[in-house]
Amino acid sequence: MNRKNSSINNRILLDTSFLLPILGFETSNEIMEAFHKLGFYELYYSDISLLEALWKIVKTIRGSEEEITRIKEGIRALRSTAKHVNVEEEAVENAINMYKLGHRDMIDNLLYSIAKTEKLKLLTTDKNLIEFIEKHKHPKENIIHPKELK
Repeated sequence: MNRKNSSINNRILLDTSFLLPILGFETSNEIMEAFHKLGFYELYYSDISLLEALWKIVKTIRGSEEEITRIKEGIRALRSTAKHVNVEEEAVENAINMYKLGHRDMIDNLLYSIAKTEKLKLLTTDKNLIEFIEKHKHPKENIIHPKELK
């Protein structure tokens, strides 16, 4: 991963969908194809996404030793290749305000707000979130779609 240039253009917070492959679970082609370009970016993750990913994973696995080992290895890989980002008070305030405006996915609200607060771009394919951001004139420079990766 190229960490030399840490401007907002190169600092990306991974949406939950992008953690699933790291944890050993395939997702959409659009997300899988984005991984070829992520080496040029400084990557960040939130424990909020990790928790949401685990919620999704436990619904689909049997809990075998092999599955659990794969998840643990994925968490180690995530921690060694991406930087952890905290949830700050300003991000919580912004996320609650987004919720009050009608966007009911608090995880997405928090991830977008973390990206905004920490001057990161949230890598997401979530059309509902993007439409909400545009409708309410929130800063769109804090969002990046996989198609926009260079």
